[in-house]
Amino acid sequence: MTAARTSWLRGGEVRLELELHSPEQVETLLTALAPETESAPSDRSKVRLRSEGRTLIIHITAEDLVALRAATNSYLSWVSACQRAMDAVTGQKP
Repeated sequence: MTAARTSWLRGGEVRLELELHSPEQVETLLTALAPETESAPSDRSKVRLRSEGRTLIIHITAEDLVALRAATNSYLSWVSACQRAMDAVTGQKP
């Protein structure tokens, strides 16, 4: 029973493609998020960031689903906070 229970807990990956207002905003987010990829609180997940024009691509891989969910939620929260801050500074509506 234990082997069957843990088989669904194996890791996986998530690829988030977030289209932003401009390539400059993508670069700002890359700069803001880069330190998080270098000093993750856990070795159970790895994150790669890159840009394609106005699109920020976040690729997350993790050893287990709990780590995958936690990393995904963290990066989405950080992106949201950064986006709100940029919108407040530039006067753009979300």
